[in-house]
Amino acid sequence: MNRRQATKIGLVFAAPLLIYFFVFFIYPIFLLFKYSFTNSYGAFSLNNFASMISDPILSYSLINTLYYYVGSVAIQFTGGFLAAIVLNSYSGRLKSVFRLILYVPLTVSPIVIALMWLIIFNPTYGPLDYILRSPINWFGSTALAMPTIIVANGWEYVPFVFLIIYAGLQAVPRQYYEAASIDGMNRWQMFRYITLPSIRPIMLIAFLLNSIGILQGFTLVYVLTNGGPGFSTYILSFYIYKVAFSYFNLHYASALSLLFIAIIGAFVYAVLKLTSVEKYLGLRRETEGGYG
Repeated sequence: MNRRQATKIGLVFAAPLLIYFFVFFIYPIFLLFKYSFTNSYGAFSLNNFASMISDPILSYSLINTLYYYVGSVAIQFTGGFLAAIVLNSYSGRLKSVFRLILYVPLTVSPIVIALMWLIIFNPTYGPLDYILRSPINWFGSTALAMPTIIVANGWEYVPFVFLIIYAGLQAVPRQYYEAASIDGMNRWQMFRYITLPSIRPIMLIAFLLNSIGILQGFTLVYVLTNGGPGFSTYILSFYIYKVAFSYFNLHYASALSLLFIAIIGAFVYAVLKLTSVEKYLGLRRETEGGYG
């Protein structure tokens, strides 16, 4: 078999993957840019982007997205980090059981989780209000709806942060702690001078991946509140969905999608530049003078 024949055979086997990539990635991206820069008549236009300036719902969505992001990161990252630290230092018989319990939310469909929380927070027959002995309209209050979603989202994705940081803790060599113990370090000093520096790259990667996942959040808002009451739980991803499939304005929705991509891209770029995580992701090559 010569090289040309081998190339043809390789293309035949790669054809399904190439077709899939073109149909579900390249073509949708092409349509995204096409709709963003055209009007309903197909003519080139920047009105989709100009409309963002005077769109009050977009302003609400951006503010709510920031609120949703900060609250979710605070719960998910803090909860996942503490769970990883505690379980890593625990050596009892039930360690594998606790680890399995923490894994469970990652194995459940987001829709099922949303329906579960819909039942838990139900003011009529929900178990939470039964325990509190007071019916509270969690999803009908503008003050409580977003915090309720943030709590539900935190329960769902704390295990994701836990899994990454726990894996990083498991990779820290035990010899470091043995040497530190001989030198007279206490547990806090070991945590500060050995554990944190060792898992810092893992923590940054966990933070980055977790942040991107939060910004893409949609399911809980759609199932639990559908953006209500009013616009109090509209986040950007949900607003894009409403514009596209409720208002049937694909051109404006595409422009909003580009804005969303730009926000996520700017966030990722800022994290990479403000931290050294890009070095550990292999995005920055080592040179003789250092990294850069």
